[in-house]
Amino acid sequence: MSLLGKLLKKSASSASPDLLTAAVELQEQSSEQLSGSLESNLSLIKDATQNPSDLIVRELLLQNEDGLKIRAAVLYIDGLAEKDIVHQCVILPLMQMDHNVQVTLTHIEKFVITASGIKRVSTLNESIKGLLYSSTLVLLDGVAETLLITSEGWEHRFVSNPTSEPIIRGPQDAFNEVLRTNTALIRRKIKDPQLVLFPIQIGTRTLTDGAIAYLQDVANPSIVNEVKRRLAKIETEGILDSGQLEDYLKDSPYSPFPQLNSTERVDKASAAILEGKVVVLVDGTPFALTMPITFTEFLLATEDYYTNYWAATMLRWVRFLAMLMALTLPSIYIAITTFHQEMLPTELMLAIASNRSGIPFPAFSEALIMEISLELLREASLRLPGTMGQTVGIVGALVIGQAAVQANIVGPVLTIIVSFTAIGAFAIPNYNASLTIRLLRFPIMMLAAVLGIFGIVFGTSMILIHMIHLRSFGVNYLAALTPQSLKDVDDSIVLKKPAFSLKYRPSFLGFKRRKP
Repeated sequence: MSLLGKLLKKSASSASPDLLTAAVELQEQSSEQLSGSLESNLSLIKDATQNPSDLIVRELLLQNEDGLKIRAAVLYIDGLAEKDIVHQCVILPLMQMDHNVQVTLTHIEKFVITASGIKRVSTLNESIKGLLYSSTLVLLDGVAETLLITSEGWEHRFVSNPTSEPIIRGPQDAFNEVLRTNTALIRRKIKDPQLVLFPIQIGTRTLTDGAIAYLQDVANPSIVNEVKRRLAKIETEGILDSGQLEDYLKDSPYSPFPQLNSTERVDKASAAILEGKVVVLVDGTPFALTMPITFTEFLLATEDYYTNYWAATMLRWVRFLAMLMALTLPSIYIAITTFHQEMLPTELMLAIASNRSGIPFPAFSEALIMEISLELLREASLRLPGTMGQTVGIVGALVIGQAAVQANIVGPVLTIIVSFTAIGAFAIPNYNASLTIRLLRFPIMMLAAVLGIFGIVFGTSMILIHMIHLRSFGVNYLAALTPQSLKDVDDSIVLKKPAFSLKYRPSFLGFKRRKP
């Protein structure tokens, strides 16, 4: 049953008569059969599409073998269909048809049209759908069917370097906004007949195409079926980006932690598929979703697998330290300067106290002012054009920080603390995970201002308890930190072994078989 049919059935008792009448008319129109009259079919298509200005109708006269003229029409949407395909593969062959043959839709389909994809349909709904999907329609007077000819040719961005996940060494190709280009990029990496690209369509108005990519003989069938089930349950008018799907696919949609990973890198998505994960691609966005995930994956960078494994291990520890700095460093400053001065050496505490002399705000207000200023600068630099945004971010931070210290609004020690906090947040490879850490920093600062070190311990404990209860398609969010065997430590935040030693897939993800 279609979504409209379900809507009619569900709301028959409560909806207004006018709404029901309009819905029934729309349902009848969508299943309406094409007639044998060319004029009638053209009128139906124009009315159904609100007679748009970009609908191109090219009427032709085809000569039959008995000398009679048969009217035909070629329809396409300007900007969606490739004009060269339409003219060279459809219109020109029709005009050059042999006059000594019987003009039928079957003859045109098999012997005239030179395009690769041709489909015959008989309903108005299928015709409109094909037209809006950039196909070209061929109508013939006296025939109650039409030909849908593949003629995709919209403008799009070519394959380019990744902008949000740049690396020094490794592949430099990234997804773009065209679904078929993205699936081709994955097939170029994984030349395996077991690779499945299951088609999906989301949005009652946008009819956004997508694909679920996974390896048939590797991926956990229960996870694949759960992904398909959640996608099938989505009821919305439109999906414009894969980020909109995340709220529908999360196990815990109200959690601040990302439970799916997004990437624009082809090699990263392909590696996830080879590992046995499921990747969801959406037309119109260059970002693919990978699932299931664990939290430690947000601290792993693609470049780790293309560099020396000792260096990669060290960098993972550095990123873990950076995450702790971004989360707790301002809170530790607040707690120590407010409640626990005895935790610092006397000389250091006297130096901090002398630097804070004359500052009219408590440590919490001082830190809050600096953190809010930093977030404002960061947001402003993102919204401005490239060169100007970098200038505002660097000059603004220097000028405002120096002026605030000279005006005795904040202390120089706190300026250093906030700078290291910002650097720690920037060092996290995943943008969504970095946003989560930046968000959780503020409640921990409040707890530190009220309870001191005990507040930091309480806040971080609550975060850990929440993360322990999180699931990503049934997989424990912290499963990578509690490995079931030593084989699961081969590629973790603790250790990165050389490539020839990575022979096993993580057992906690429940994949079908080991790596060969």
